[in-house]
Amino acid sequence: MALKTKWLLSKSKSCSCTLVGVYRSLAFCPGVVVIFHGPIGCAHVASTMDLGSGFRVMADGGKENRETIPLVSSHLREKDGIFGGIDRLSDCISYVMDTYHPKCVWIVSSCVAGVIGDDIEQEAAAAEASYGIPVIPMPFAGFLGGEYSDAYYQTTEMMIRRFFRKEKRVKGRVLLLGDQMGPEGQYVREVKRLLSRFGLTVKWQFPGYVPFEEWKDIPSADFSILLGTVGQLGGMMKIAKLLKDTYDVPTLGDVYPVGWERTKDWICALADFLHEKERGEEIIREEEARIDHATSSFLPVTEGKKAVIGIGRGPRWYHPRETLARIERLHLACSGIVFFDNLTEDDKKILREEIAAVGDIPIYDSREGQAVMDACDILLTTNEIYNTKARQLFIPMVPLTGTEGEIAELRAMYRLLCRYGKKGGVAYVTV
Repeated sequence: MALKTKWLLSKSKSCSCTLVGVYRSLAFCPGVVVIFHGPIGCAHVASTMDLGSGFRVMADGGKENRETIPLVSSHLREKDGIFGGIDRLSDCISYVMDTYHPKCVWIVSSCVAGVIGDDIEQEAAAAEASYGIPVIPMPFAGFLGGEYSDAYYQTTEMMIRRFFRKEKRVKGRVLLLGDQMGPEGQYVREVKRLLSRFGLTVKWQFPGYVPFEEWKDIPSADFSILLGTVGQLGGMMKIAKLLKDTYDVPTLGDVYPVGWERTKDWICALADFLHEKERGEEIIREEEARIDHATSSFLPVTEGKKAVIGIGRGPRWYHPRETLARIERLHLACSGIVFFDNLTEDDKKILREEIAAVGDIPIYDSREGQAVMDACDILLTTNEIYNTKARQLFIPMVPLTGTEGEIAELRAMYRLLCRYGKKGGVAYVTV
């Protein structure tokens, strides 16, 4: 029987909309209102994204307790696509000013507004002169002007260039750059915990989570730390460089605490940055001891069980080193690694080299691997498998962060092996 997997698509371009990118960079900044100059459905897309973000935070054990800023649509209709919709935008701006009394307004054009040629820049300038507050036009024209990430980073750059000012840096004040599910997400909670071990405090998470009135004070941060994982193309690193070049705010650099090995690298980099090498080594030993203590309670169940890794994501998104290290930590026996058919030959070559550097582990194609997976006690897989009774643990698309993330992944493997019977099924990692 042929191996049947649920495919995962990964592309360099996401074909996502610029409107949502602008909004997401401002979504939790009190004092700001965003206007989408377009059909009302565009605003629905952004609000749905907020809802999904909240659910993911709660699934990670966080508490989503932040209110989003007002998002208002000019509600372009079919006839506006024929006769022009600038009057709709003018009325919408008046409504926003009278209803919300904002300190700053951002106007983003949709595909429809771009096609019919509505001049939101002129309308924004007129509104700024009339109401005496910043009104910022972002004429991306929806899908016509680029990707979500293009708009996200360009909006962030606009915020820096227009509203930031030189400030005296405050020692120990940390600026986080990026989103990663916001301040309540697992990523940021763990980063804050690890920073506190050095006596550091996070003052701001930018963009998206700083009140408008505090934007000008952000250059007082002692340094910035990037939040990012695999698949990023360096956009936020450019923002960090802009802050360094323009406002003398240094950055820790392009290093992230994702997975335990990279968490150790991150702690070492932070310790070197702070000139506290011995303190960094001490923290790593203590965090490693936490992982070992948690693992000791799992071993009575995991010792000697057979594990298989199924790989259907290329090395741009997934590296098996961390998974193999967890198998070893739990004293599991690795029966082999299965390459799924959606891997390219180049993917397979890179993965083979990486696996060979760890040890002599059997590698199977999808046809050979079916029997190996069916016989294992736990299948650690990047793709869900339809036709197997193996207990499957879905390897997270975005690896969890720090010590807590490592323990969460080990705990998920342990709990899956605790399941009674051999009915298979898929489990996911949560903290």
